[in-house]
Amino acid sequence: MKNSLHNIKYTFVFFLFTLSFSFQNQAFCSIVISNGLTHIHSVEEGQVVRGFIEIQNAGFQKQAVRIYQKDYSFTHEGDVFYNEPNTNSRSNANWIDFSPSYLELDPSQKSVINYEITIPEGQELLGSYWSVLMVEGIVPAQPELPQSGLNISTIMRYAIQVATNIGDSGENNLEFVEAKLDQIGGQQVGSVALINNGERLLIPEVSIELFDKEGQSVRVIKTAKKKIYPGTSARFLLALEDLPKGEYEAVVLADCSEADVFGLNLSLTLGDD
Repeated sequence: MKNSLHNIKYTFVFFLFTLSFSFQNQAFCSIVISNGLTHIHSVEEGQVVRGFIEIQNAGFQKQAVRIYQKDYSFTHEGDVFYNEPNTNSRSNANWIDFSPSYLELDPSQKSVINYEITIPEGQELLGSYWSVLMVEGIVPAQPELPQSGLNISTIMRYAIQVATNIGDSGENNLEFVEAKLDQIGGQQVGSVALINNGERLLIPEVSIELFDKEGQSVRVIKTAKKKIYPGTSARFLLALEDLPKGEYEAVVLADCSEADVFGLNLSLTLGDD
């Protein structure tokens, strides 16, 4: 999967720097998504649902924007993949119509990208399906730039996740890939990786409760929630700072709120290494 020529790696919001000649000049696009980077819809087969993405030009120049679709997946090792739409077996890109695919915004102007999702019938759909709408600022050509020096052009892209959950259908199956101690910035952290082997989107909050040799609870540490789509995996880091050195028993929980709670028991030795 990593070696596929169709895989493109980048983050939800990122900067692509291109070099041309003229160090004194810089092109910069500044678009902002104001109503969230994830839109989750609970749907039924045959249903039509609608949504919108709010966009604003936060810059001081007129800004052109293009909108297009991609499939989206990721791993706990930090890989992020934006593939061609409908290559993921759980892609809903074919269900989504959106408009416009191109727009121009004056400084401070706001606009919306409307989308409509038509859920197919008779396909025995189960669980969650998703894709992303890419919202990309277009940097205009600058033929007047001198042909010497260094110019940095900045392109901003957002990946807006559009997920559809088919009622309450599909299995919840979250599994621990690994749970270990890591050193980050000179501090020990608990590193927990989870993979979603089920059929539904899960959004767990991971926590660790530490117990001393006498079985007394010493501390409960929690992380922020993360979305894990079916077939994807994510890593959670738990700061273990200001804890006395020594041996502990630990209970690690992945709490998916209204869904299931998944747990793991392990032993930890906190020390200098």
